Amino acid sequence: MSSTDIQRIELLIRISNQISRYFSIFIFFGGTIGNIFNIIILSDRSIRKLPSVFLFLIASIASLIAIHLGLITRMLSGWASDPTYTIGWLCKLRTFLVFVSRAVVFWLFVLATIDRLLLSSSENRQRRLSTMKNAQRGALFVIIMSIIIYAQLFYCYEANLTNAPFQCYAKSSSCQLLTDMTFASFTTIVPLLLMLIFGLMTISNIRESHRRLCQTSIETMTHRLSPSQQRSKKMERHLLFMVFTQVLVLAILTLPQAIQRLYAAFIGPYNSQLQATKDMFVYNIVLLLTYLASAMPFYIYTLTGGTLFRKPLLNLMQRIYRLISCRRF
Repeated sequence: MSSTDIQRIELLIRISNQISRYFSIFIFFGGTIGNIFNIIILSDRSIRKLPSVFLFLIASIASLIAIHLGLITRMLSGWASDPTYTIGWLCKLRTFLVFVSRAVVFWLFVLATIDRLLLSSSENRQRRLSTMKNAQRGALFVIIMSIIIYAQLFYCYEANLTNAPFQCYAKSSSCQLLTDMTFASFTTIVPLLLMLIFGLMTISNIRESHRRLCQTSIETMTHRLSPSQQRSKKMERHLLFMVFTQVLVLAILTLPQAIQRLYAAFIGPYNSQLQATKDMFVYNIVLLLTYLASAMPFYIYTLTGGTLFRKPLLNLMQRIYRLISCRRF
C-alpha cells in the first residue's frame, strides 16, 4: 500500500469519526426533543382517538428508542469505550432493538397509509375498517413480526470482533448478507413500495371523490355538512398531508442506506483497504441519514399538520410557560 493511500485512509477515517460524533449530537438532541413533543402532543385528548394519530404515536416511541440506542455510542466515540463492543449480550440486544424499532417505524407508516386509503374510499364498508381497534391490532402485529424477522441477530452478531468494520458486528459473511438483505428489503424497500402503492390508490380515490362532488352544487354541499363534519374533513386532509410528507422524507433519507447495503452485499470482498475505507465512510453517512429520518417527524408534523397538530402544540407550550411562570414567582 502506497503512502498516498495510507494518507487517504487516515483522512477518511478522521472525517468519518468527526461527522459521526458531531452530527450524531445534533440528531440526538433534535430527535429526542422532537419525539418527546410528539408523544405528548399525539396523546392529546382532542386527537388521540384517531387511528392514524395512534400509529404516529407508537412510531414516535419507536423512533425515540432507535435514536437513543443507535446514537449514544456514536456520540461517545473517541471519548469513552463502548460496552457493546466488548459485552456479547449487550451487543446483541442493542443491535436487535435498533433494527426492530426502525422496522416498526416503517411498517407503522404503511399502516397509516392504509388507514388514509380506507378513509378515502367511497364505500362505507371500507371506511368502517378505519378504527382504533384495527390500528392497535395492526401495530401489535407489526411489532411481533419485526421481532420474529430480526431474531436472527441474536445468533449473527458478536462482540470483540477484530476482522470487521466494528467490534460489534455480524460474525460471518453469510450473517452479514442475511442482515443486509433483511434490512434493505423488509425494513426499507418493501414498506416504501407499499406506501407508494397505497398512496397512489388514495390519490385515485380522492380524485374520484372530487369528480363526484363536482356533480353536486356547492350550496347543497354546504347545507349538508355540519360544522363538526367540516372540522372532521379538515382534520382528515391534514392527516393525509402529514402521512404523504412523512413517507417522502423517509424515502429520501433511508433509500441511500438500503442501496448501499445491497451494493456492499453483492460486490464481495474488497480489493484494497482504501476501497473498504471508502465504503465504510459512505456507510456512516447514509446511516446517519436514517437516524435523521427518525428525528424529523415532529418538525414535519408541525409544518404540515395545520391546526390538527399545531393547536395541541400551542396548548402544550402555553402550559409549559404557565408552569415556568408559576415557579418563577
